[in-house]
Amino acid sequence: MPIRRIALLVVCMLLALAVLLTACPASAPTMPPEDMPQNVELNIVGFRVGTSNQLRIDTIAEAIRIEYPDWKVNSLSAGGEAQLVSKYIAGETDLCLSMYPRPLEVELQAPLHPEIDYEQATAYSLVLPSSPRIIHFFARGNTGLNSIREIVDQKRQLSWGIGAGGSTLVVDKLLEYYGVSWEEAEGWGMKRETLFMTSPDGAEALQAGRVDIGISWTAIPCPAYMGVTFDIKLLPIDEPGLVQLFSEMGFGKAAIIPAGTYPFVTEDIPTASETSHLVARPDLPEDVVYYALKALFNQKDFLSAAVTGFENEMTAEAIADSWAISQRTGIPFHPGAIKFYQEMGWIEQ
Repeated sequence: MPIRRIALLVVCMLLALAVLLTACPASAPTMPPEDMPQNVELNIVGFRVGTSNQLRIDTIAEAIRIEYPDWKVNSLSAGGEAQLVSKYIAGETDLCLSMYPRPLEVELQAPLHPEIDYEQATAYSLVLPSSPRIIHFFARGNTGLNSIREIVDQKRQLSWGIGAGGSTLVVDKLLEYYGVSWEEAEGWGMKRETLFMTSPDGAEALQAGRVDIGISWTAIPCPAYMGVTFDIKLLPIDEPGLVQLFSEMGFGKAAIIPAGTYPFVTEDIPTASETSHLVARPDLPEDVVYYALKALFNQKDFLSAAVTGFENEMTAEAIADSWAISQRTGIPFHPGAIKFYQEMGWIEQ
């Protein structure tokens, strides 16, 4: 076949294809379900930049944005505990992570807000378990400490790293359990530095020797301590009375920090924990919470890739455990969450 005839045939075929494509109607865009809320703006607020809490909040917000690009989803950092509480009371927070076990939270914060009913003003509803938050009690290796009791029995002159909020209350209660007050401990040379111990600042303070011991709680592994090479250890929480004390504060579950979690942990460390939850203000519309949960479960792979262990909280077993926590504490699940989990067949009312 002459080259000219072949070229003409090719041109004719291309023209025919172009006509065919032009005649075909464009694919209809995927329409959202009729009951899906529109014009949604969500403020999802974390604790502080650089913390595992903020990483989870940012990841949750991004998962919802990916699923619903028409929603306006704001991922914010409160900048600290007091700011987070203030934003919640002011109605500027739709979703956040629970900061403390509720008994500890109320005891700590209620006296700071005498003009309001703090427990009512900060009421929230459970949406999704986020992570177990494990007590970490750090001690520099050169302290020679093997237990928390030794701090008081030996009247050690140590510098504590303690957060300004819940950690301070926990330390006061620890000392009271061993029969002394903070003022008495200061009398024999105890000191404190205000530090969020599971942040990079806390790890740096331990390494530099500005603090000798410190306490906080976080998901494991805590990123700030993953690569440390200096000499520190974790003190166990295993005395029955001490375990009971933490339970009364809301840390109702025994936990283990497994050997190998950090370079300095060579054997399992018994401790206490509580479950942090993604929580919503109670008046957040049911359909918003329902579809937000659908987005998170649709983006489960994204969440798991961004945050280690997140997938463990998105199981029937984890929801059943949170449901049991809800029944024990009286903190309700949000109606939108209940609807979603009932459809999944994971809870019954």
